[in-house]
Amino acid sequence: MKRFSYRMRTVQNIPQQLDTRIRIVAPENIAFEYRLAGPFSRLSAYFLDLAIRVGGLFLVSLLAGFGFAVLGTTRATTMVVLLVWFVLEWFYGACFETYWNGQTPGKRLFGLRVVSLDVRPITAMQAVLRNVLRAVDQQPLFTFQLGLIATASNRRFQRFGDLAAGTMVIVHRQDR
Repeated sequence: MKRFSYRMRTVQNIPQQLDTRIRIVAPENIAFEYRLAGPFSRLSAYFLDLAIRVGGLFLVSLLAGFGFAVLGTTRATTMVVLLVWFVLEWFYGACFETYWNGQTPGKRLFGLRVVSLDVRPITAMQAVLRNVLRAVDQQPLFTFQLGLIATASNRRFQRFGDLAAGTMVIVHRQDR
């Protein structure tokens, strides 16, 4: 009997495997299974969105530079570039995720989607909150160490913005 209980104890102490799937049971007792997006699949989508924002800022700075050079003022160029940078940095993700059903162009290309914890579409408030808190995830000094620690610390790979907004990122590939 002692030998049997010892075996049971060792089986119970086996660490659980990291599961990247989440199962949601609807009120109709229908189960849906989704694959969670890990930090590195999200990173590629983030870099594509970053490239789009940097490209847009570069284009605006060229157009503003040429436009205001004709008028003879350079301070206006700096003001326009800083204003566009502010709008892109703080509103790009929130606007796309609100109007594109939880996706930015990077997430759409890589088949990712932001959803609520009950796998419903996110609201505008959730999109704004999770994107404003990206500034916390980027710390220290835009290295995203806090965000990586947060995603590695929970089962749904949620960063601080996701935890505060009650959202998660899933893999959402539609068969074409």
